[in-house]
Amino acid sequence: MRVIERLQRMGKSVCRLACITLLAGCQTMQSTDPAKLNFRIPAGSKLVLNRELTIPVGSAHVILQHGAPGPAANEFEVNCRFETRNLGPRAIQPDAFLITSSGSQREWVNQPSIIRFYKVFYLKSERQPDIMPMTCQYWSYLLIGRPLTIRQVQEALGDYFTFEFAR
Repeated sequence: MRVIERLQRMGKSVCRLACITLLAGCQTMQSTDPAKLNFRIPAGSKLVLNRELTIPVGSAHVILQHGAPGPAANEFEVNCRFETRNLGPRAIQPDAFLITSSGSQREWVNQPSIIRFYKVFYLKSERQPDIMPMTCQYWSYLLIGRPLTIRQVQEALGDYFTFEFAR
């Protein structure tokens, strides 16, 4: 009788240990490499505008793609929409915007084939408080697309913006 009770207790312990091991294996390891999908922007990081950026007349945003600003973009290539609350013309002055949070998502553009991968950066500036969240995105076919990396975002922004990651 005691042998059976011991085996039952031991079996429960083994089962618990197996469950804990499996759950621990599901945890994703955070990367310090901005080229990796599992890179997380550290708290206190900044997005630095290195040179003046012009918002055109009658618009509240500018789109950056391949390091150049413009009014529109090829949606199938990574592009970033930098937006303000007020219509232009307006010059956004060089500044360091605190990244208060960011997140990656995806949504259907045209089911079942085209999906939009995007990353939103919530920005804050004491000198320019009317800055809206910046959205970087691209469209892709379902089986080909992948979430955006920070390195892809940096390539779209070019030398207009640089990331300063907190340690």
